[in-house]
Amino acid sequence: MSSEATTDVLVIGAGPAGLTLANYLSLQGVSVRLLERAPGPPERLSSSVHGPGSEVMQRMGSLGNLPNETPMLTNATAHLGRQPIRLRYTTPGKVNLAPPMLINQGKIEAALREYWADRDGAVEWSSVLVDIEQDADSVTAVLSSGDRVRASWLVGCDGPDSMVRKAAGISSIGRSSRYLMVDAHVNWDLDRNGLTGWLHPDGKVGVMPMVDPDGANNLWRILALDPEQGTEKPDEDEIVSRVRTVLAERSPYGGVEFLDTTTKLTFTGQGRIVENYREGRVLVAGDAAHPHVPFGGPAIHTGMGDSENLAWKLALIIRGMAGEALLETYQDERRPIAEEIVLGKSAPSQIEKMRNPLVRVLRDHVVAPIVKTPGFDQLTTFSHAKLWETYRSGPLGGGSRFGAKPQPGDTVGDLECVRSSDRSRTRLYEQFHGRWVLLVPKGGADPCVDVVRQHLGDDRLVVLERKAAQSSSKKDRAVAGEVWLIRPDGHLAWRGEPESPGLDQWLEGMLRYGRTNR
Repeated sequence: MSSEATTDVLVIGAGPAGLTLANYLSLQGVSVRLLERAPGPPERLSSSVHGPGSEVMQRMGSLGNLPNETPMLTNATAHLGRQPIRLRYTTPGKVNLAPPMLINQGKIEAALREYWADRDGAVEWSSVLVDIEQDADSVTAVLSSGDRVRASWLVGCDGPDSMVRKAAGISSIGRSSRYLMVDAHVNWDLDRNGLTGWLHPDGKVGVMPMVDPDGANNLWRILALDPEQGTEKPDEDEIVSRVRTVLAERSPYGGVEFLDTTTKLTFTGQGRIVENYREGRVLVAGDAAHPHVPFGGPAIHTGMGDSENLAWKLALIIRGMAGEALLETYQDERRPIAEEIVLGKSAPSQIEKMRNPLVRVLRDHVVAPIVKTPGFDQLTTFSHAKLWETYRSGPLGGGSRFGAKPQPGDTVGDLECVRSSDRSRTRLYEQFHGRWVLLVPKGGADPCVDVVRQHLGDDRLVVLERKAAQSSSKKDRAVAGEVWLIRPDGHLAWRGEPESPGLDQWLEGMLRYGRTNR
C-alpha cells in the first residue's frame, strides 16, 4: 500500500543544484524533502568549480575552509590558431572575485550535505521517480517503491537525463556528442595553475590539472570531442589512441608520453537547454535544465546559481508574500545565462566559420592580437565563464547602461559593513544566509527599514551600515549616502536616496507583478 506525504517543495536530485536549493529553501523557513535515485553519494568526474559557485556557498554559509584545502585555478590559456590567449581569473593588486577551485564535485557535494544535515535535513537515497501528477494546487511524485510524495512545488535537479523533465513534458533544444576523457600522468610544460585549450575546426581539446591522491604533481585530465562520431563505442585502448590522435591534430603535443592512464572513458556530452523552465508546479534547474560538457567549471556554478535564484522567489510565494508572477522571473533571469554557455559554445555555425581561410587569417592576425591587449584578457575570461552574471536587462533589473555601478540586477561585491544591531564589523557575504540585506548610510535610514519590513517581514532581513567612507570624492560621498537593497542571491535590487519613494515602488512591483517597470 502506498503512502503519501506533504511538503512545501520536493527536490529531485542531490547534486550541487539540488543540495543548494534544499539548503536555501530551508534557510528561508520552507519545508523541503530531498530525493535522490542513487543508493548513496556517487563517484563524480567533474573537478573544478568557478568563483560564482564558491560565492553561492559563501553567501549560504556552507563554504567553510574549502578554499584553503584545495588548489586554485588562477587562469586559462586558449589557443586560437597560432595565438595563445591568456585569460586571468585574478588581477594582482586588485580585489578579486573568488577564483575557481580545483576540487572534485564530490567534495562540494559533501560540504553541502553536511550543511543540509546541520539543518536536520536528510537525503532520501534510492528514491526513484517514475511519474508526476499535477492539479491546480499541488504536484505528486510517484516513486518506484509505490510511495507518493505530494508537495506544493516540485523541482527537478536530477541531471542531464532528468526524469522530472521527461515526466513533466518539458522539451529542450540542442545537440549531443560523444567525448573522450583520459586522466594520465604526463610531463609537459603546461601551466598547472590553470586550464589549457585548443580551438580547432574539428572540435576543441582541453587539458586541466588534477589532484593526485598519491601526491604526484603531473596528473592531468584530457577531454576532447571524439573524432569518430557515429561509430561503435571504443574500448579503453582505442580511447587512448584517439586522444593521442586528437592531441597530434589539434595541439603541439601529439608526441607526449602518457606515463600511465588512471581513467579512460567516453561519455555523451549534451549541449541542450529547455525551452521552458516551468510546467505548472514543476520546475527544473541545473543540468536538468541545461546539460553541457563538464569541463572548465561552468556546469556546477550555473546550476547552483539557478537554485539560489529560484529559492528566494519560491519562498516568498509559499509564504504568501508574492504572487506567482514572480516565478516567471526565474526563467527570464537564468535562461539567457545558460543559453550563452550551452548554445553559444557549441553552435555548429561557429565551427564552420573557423574552416573559412579568410576567417582564419583575420583570427590569427587581427582578432587574436586585439584580445591579447592589457585588460581585454580578464574581460574575455569573465565573459567566457559567466563570472559577470547580471540580470540588469531582466524584469527586475533597470538603470542606464552608463549609470553608476553596480546597477539593479548586477552582483554586489563582498563589502565591509557594520551590523546595525550590535555595531560589530562584518562583511556582506557573511550576513546573507538566505536573507535580504538592506545596506544603509552610517547612522541608519529608519524609513527605508520600515518599508522593507512591511513588504518582506523582519525575520528575513538584516540591516547593515556602510563602513565610513575612505575618500572625500564627490562620487564616494554620494554612494555613502545611498540605500541599497540586496537580494538573497547577492544581486542588487534597488539603490537610491533614503527619502526616495522608489524603494516602496520596487518592492510592490516585484512582489505583485514580477517586474519593476510598471
